[in-house]
Amino acid sequence: MAAIDYLKLHHLNAEIEKGNRLAVWPKENITPEVREWIKAHRTELLEELAAANDPEHPHLPAGVRMAWTIRVGSKRLVLAGIPYTREQAHWAAQARWPDAEVEVPTDAD
Repeated sequence: MAAIDYLKLHHLNAEIEKGNRLAVWPKENITPEVREWIKAHRTELLEELAAANDPEHPHLPAGVRMAWTIRVGSKRLVLAGIPYTREQAHWAAQARWPDAEVEVPTDAD
């Protein structure tokens, strides 16, 4: 099982922040056991997230990613697992949260 899949099973999201820092949320879903698992698999999680967000991924067409950071209202989430363009990620998020303001930030945001 991929490390990201383990987080999904526990209803968690993750992303790489500045300084190669791993951010995992929502914190209320992080049990002591899951926290220890995250610490033990930090490197694997960072590698998977980096590969999923690599715009030069060799197996995906230009503009397609396996994961996109999105904003739904005031929350930041990661839409991962299905290869999407930015527009497809936006549409998928809007379909999932039809009453929310949805944004797919650019890499500069």
